Amino acid sequence: MDLGLEIKGSKLVIKWQDVKADCYRVFLKNDGNFCECARVTGENQIKLSLVPYGDGECFVVAVKDGLIIDKSSIRQFTFDTIDVVSRFEGENEVKFFYSKYDGAQGYRLYKSETEQGFCGCKNSDAEFISIEKSENTEYKIKPFVKSDEGRTFLVSSNAFKPAENAFKSVTVYKSFNYNLFLSWNYVGYADGFEVYSENSKTPIFETNDGLRHYLELFDYKGTTKFIVKAFVNTPNGRLTIAQSKPAGLSIRKYEKPLVSLIIPAYNAKDYIARSIDSALASDFANLEIVIVNDGSTDDTQKIIDWYDKNFENVISIQKENGGVADTRNVGIEASKGDYIAFMDNDDLIRPNMISSLYETITKNECDVAIAPLYRITDKGYSVHCDLPFMEDVAHNIDKYLEIMYTPGYYNCAIWNKLYKASMVKAHPLGKLKYEDVSWTPCILSYAEKFCFLNTPFYEWDRKTRPETFGDVLARQPEHELFEHRKQAMLFFVQNGNPQKREFMKRIAKRRLERYAKNSDNSAYRDLMEKIDVGKY
Repeated sequence: MDLGLEIKGSKLVIKWQDVKADCYRVFLKNDGNFCECARVTGENQIKLSLVPYGDGECFVVAVKDGLIIDKSSIRQFTFDTIDVVSRFEGENEVKFFYSKYDGAQGYRLYKSETEQGFCGCKNSDAEFISIEKSENTEYKIKPFVKSDEGRTFLVSSNAFKPAENAFKSVTVYKSFNYNLFLSWNYVGYADGFEVYSENSKTPIFETNDGLRHYLELFDYKGTTKFIVKAFVNTPNGRLTIAQSKPAGLSIRKYEKPLVSLIIPAYNAKDYIARSIDSALASDFANLEIVIVNDGSTDDTQKIIDWYDKNFENVISIQKENGGVADTRNVGIEASKGDYIAFMDNDDLIRPNMISSLYETITKNECDVAIAPLYRITDKGYSVHCDLPFMEDVAHNIDKYLEIMYTPGYYNCAIWNKLYKASMVKAHPLGKLKYEDVSWTPCILSYAEKFCFLNTPFYEWDRKTRPETFGDVLARQPEHELFEHRKQAMLFFVQNGNPQKREFMKRIAKRRLERYAKNSDNSAYRDLMEKIDVGKY
């Protein structure tokens, strides 16, 4: 089994070949002996914090059905930095954990002072130091040895500030069939999470997904309370760096729809409950969730009806099958919010998505707010639509149109945005196959100002349902595929803001150029020329 090592910043990343094991046991030499520091399931890598300074060794074994089926060779490495992890203890204390330096007789904490630079403030002979919390202060850790002349410092960590590492919110809601849905909004870095019922000493759930934010719960009473803990992996096992307060079943006070989240649904009985649950867990109280069933032939409507009955802010609409664009338009027409967002029936939103976008769009008086999104596959998370704009300020929409569909900024998703409702209602989607490609440039051309937050909130889940409608379209005969793409390009060229027509033409040409590079069909370049000279 191949094993790879990489030092990222002050962390050690261990990667291994996936041999389809049930779990992988990671061993690191500690105090001269190999000790198991982690067991990993569902992943083929691990990131370790607080790795001892100096030379080290590690290996990984693969386990299936309780038996070792493969083992890597022992890999050597040199770790030449002092890593630091922080944890808040109560309201006024922060605890620093740091890499062990073999042979050190103590560790000294240095605190930044405005005029004097860094000044020593506390010593420890253990591998942690506690200190009173101080705002916006930087620190350093220096291991040392003692002599008659005093301390001799061996090395220094980089300057650091305590990480926030905190749970902003934890909520529990009723879910379909009266199960429970637990959601948390965590700020900071974590390698994973453990969930406990309030009185349990062992976790009822654990994950090595440091970006996870939800858990479906089964067979728990509505009176049960739950605690979530965030941890990092270390050579000595997991280190808890934050813990939530106990959270019980929540009752949302919904007053009026300030934001409408529109979810088109079609034959989604296997996953739509999870998507609705993630929307209900939003920390934005006045969120209207409009779910439009596009003529499903399975039990999708049964699930939607349950949510409609149990939650005041869930609106259920049924219609004949007409495609996702038509379905979204029905939701747009029925929505009552001042702002509109979109979500697909197999995706997720993070708890603070709506509140964060609403805060920036209203504060900056913009027509649309945009953020990156996560694409989730078996390989993990990747960030899309990461734009080169200053955060949380108003920008002229021309700045976005100038780079749209240029290399690196191809993403045309409609879900990672919050739109002014009046703008959307005036310019609904075209009833086309490539509804996102056709509508996104069109609707943005009618905006005057946009704002951007550089935090991914939306989760485009290609793991739960790997094949999308776009994948189906891509397998069509070339002449049909071209016609669908042509109609998408012409839609925003012809229906976009007339004052932005030159932008629309340039965006269409950029997109067609990309199609042309991957196709022998000369019709793409012919269409580019006709759009350029205004024949459409």
